[in-house]
Amino acid sequence: MKFFPLGEPPDVTPGWFVAEMAECGMDAEAMPLWFLGDAQDLSVPAALLLEMPPNYTLFRHGHPCARFEVVVQGALDVGDGRIAKPGDIFTADAGTLYGPHKTGPEGATTIEVFGHLEGMFRLLYEGKNGWIIEADVRRGEVPPEYEAIPSLEGGRVEK
Repeated sequence: MKFFPLGEPPDVTPGWFVAEMAECGMDAEAMPLWFLGDAQDLSVPAALLLEMPPNYTLFRHGHPCARFEVVVQGALDVGDGRIAKPGDIFTADAGTLYGPHKTGPEGATTIEVFGHLEGMFRLLYEGKNGWIIEADVRRGEVPPEYEAIPSLEGGRVEK
């Protein structure tokens, strides 16, 4: 069994993932991820340590995979009037939009578990006509309301 104190994701990133992200101009070693299986491709389930700053709004979006999220520090308005606090869990099925999520004055840290790593990079959002649109952040695509999270900015390498 491996042990990781809160805020300390693995310090070793699988070589296959480093190579995959380098092709997209991204620094895999800057991503706070745990890989949850033996697959050596983007089908592997993964968990992301998501540190959101104070008074941050994570836009309404979804992913093409199931996800599970637990609040570990701070508080998060999950977009429907409920406030998630440490220990609270929320889930979303593949294709389900959720949010916007808003942090309070202390920010929030969550651990977000994705059914497959591929889904973490693909963001679903509602377009002006009500249709669901997909953006792939590996290709530099971001929804109009996207605001970068400082703790994840190290994952993008300027080309």
